[in-house]
Formats: sequence, structure tokens, C-alpha cells
Amino acid sequence: MRYNNGDANFKFDTIGTRLQGNHDDWSWEFEGAYQFGDNSDGSDHSAGFWVSGLGRKFPCCPGSPSLWFYYDWASGDDDLGAGNGYHHLFPLAHKYLGFMDLFGRRNIESPNLLLTMSPREKVKLLVWYYYLFLENKNDTPYNLNMAAFNAGNAPASADLGHEIDVAVTYAINPRTNLLFGYSHFFAGQYYDLTPNVPFDGDADFFYTQFTSNF
Repeated sequence: MRYNNGDANFKFDTIGTRLQGNHDDWSWEFEGAYQFGDNSDGSDHSAGFWVSGLGRKFPCCPGSPSLWFYYDWASGDDDLGAGNGYHHLFPLAHKYLGFMDLFGRRNIESPNLLLTMSPREKVKLLVWYYYLFLENKNDTPYNLNMAAFNAGNAPASADLGHEIDVAVTYAINPRTNLLFGYSHFFAGQYYDLTPNVPFDGDADFFYTQFTSNF
């Protein structure tokens, strides 16, 4: 995939792959990409990302839970906010690295655990835990729009924090459901120690969603 942005004066080419499979109650997947091209300042762009996951179903347990372990990695830069890290192009909101959308897929690493189950016939439960930290401490965190966060100050710690996402979906009927979601972010030492961070406390996110399919 080629992304040629004339306004920001950069051009990235991304080559990637995704592999997945399963055996009995075990599942696995891997996705990765290498990115090259030209940065906004005319320098050569070289970056990448990968995600690997291993999952297992437990059909004999109540609610038939499924547990996945993932590890996300996306390259950063040796220079603060220079933008030579991986660019996630056009991401899905709420899909990766936490429902709160605090971080984009650039200069970040995250081991995370995903649990899904159906405690009742019409109820589905999702619990997702992330530990988030910087891939390169010389670079800053990045927002979902790939803008550098607090770019004028070098990170004093790579520890960004922890996020827990909980979502409960109730099927009112085969075409209609109601979702309740709650997420909490435990701010890490990056926010305590790095100068001029706009806010250094924890954060909460609560939402509801009603869906009807026609």
C-alpha cells in the first residue's frame, strides 16, 4: 500500500502479511509490515510493526471462555518527535491498543490479554488488559492521528501505563443488542516524571451503544 501525502510532504510504501491458524482448541496469528519511503523533511523512511497472538478456547468451562495473549510492537525514532517511526495509515478506532484510543501504533510496545465469554445465553463479556510502554525512549508517544504527544519534552520514563477495557453486550433479539462499556487508564511514570505533560492523572471512559440491524 502506498500513501502519498502531498500536504504533509511524505510518501510511504508498506509491505505486510498476516498469518493465522488453529489446531483443536488452540489458535494463533501473526501480522507484520515493513514501511519505507520519504519523510516530510526529505530523509529516508524506514519503520515497521508486528503483532503476534496465541489463543485457547475452553469449551468445557462455564461460558465457554476464550483467552488470548498478544504482543504489539511498532518502531519509534531515535530523535524526539521526528516522525520516522511506523505510520499506521488509516486505523480502525477502538480496535487496537485500547478502546480509549490514547496511543497510535508508533513507538509503542504492549503485551496484552483478551478474555471473551458468554456467561448467559444472551450476554457476551469482553475484558481486555494492556500494559503500554515506549519502544524507543528517545522518542515521544503518538496520538491516534500520528501527532507527537508533548513533543517538546524528552520522556523521563518509557512506562505509559495500563488500560483495562470491559464490554458487556446483551442480545435483546437476533437483530438488536445493547452494549455497555467501561475503560480505565492507570497513568504510568511517563506522566508523573516528564515535564509539561498536560494531565498526569488516571482516566475513565464509559459508553453505551444500541444497535439494530435491518
